[in-house]
Amino acid sequence: MPALIARALHEIVSLDGHEVYALKDRFPVTITDVELYKHLGRAGEWVVISKDVAQAKRPPERAAILSSGVVAIFLAPAVEKLPPHQQAATILWQWGAIVRQRETQANGLFLLPINKGSQFKSL
Repeated sequence: MPALIARALHEIVSLDGHEVYALKDRFPVTITDVELYKHLGRAGEWVVISKDVAQAKRPPERAAILSSGVVAIFLAPAVEKLPPHQQAATILWQWGAIVRQRETQANGLFLLPINKGSQFKSL
């Protein structure tokens, strides 16, 4: 997701003790997806929100996510097509559900729906 969205979300959800980071603000841009998920797995209970749903389909990335203990949430294509402010609004609207996914799932790959009442789809 764009760094702009991550930074804006951080300002809002930090009021509840959560943190949101743009990965490029915390890791070198040269880090591979597999290395990233291994690092995040060692660092604690992370949720990664991404537009790159292809990670869920590529065997090395999929295996790295599932073995890392990271919950990966990918924007549904309908969400990805929205302008950045509407993507941020969708993520923010789903924030409680995102937190519950982290609390109830040891790991996993999920699709973030566009509709407010929709469930996360497991990938």
